[in-house]
Amino acid sequence: MEPEKVIITFLKWLTENPSIFMPTAWQDLPKLETEIAESADDEIFPIAMTISKWCSKQGLGETLRDKVRKDIDDGGEPTPTTMQPLTNITQVLRQSIEDRYKKLQQELDAENQSNTDNDSK
Repeated sequence: MEPEKVIITFLKWLTENPSIFMPTAWQDLPKLETEIAESADDEIFPIAMTISKWCSKQGLGETLRDKVRKDIDDGGEPTPTTMQPLTNITQVLRQSIEDRYKKLQQELDAENQSNTDNDSK
């Protein structure tokens, strides 16, 4: 699989299609963030492998492979003019994971608060 496509697909899932992740996957996001933090920005292949392994553990390995293959088949190989450069990828991934995780926690807190309010009536 193309490492850049893996990273871009994961980022899109995280920001545009978070429902693809099961609840247990959300609990494991901080661990993924920590693993990504151990990589340097220029280590795109190891970062993509970390994401691929994490997705496999979450039951999304085949979905990721299919999506990456489909993107390559549909659009051909990315060229420097059609693909945005992956700069500060470690920071971007970590920030995206952290933001999505915080948003999920806020949603869960709001849902729990709503359930508590309904229980007290």
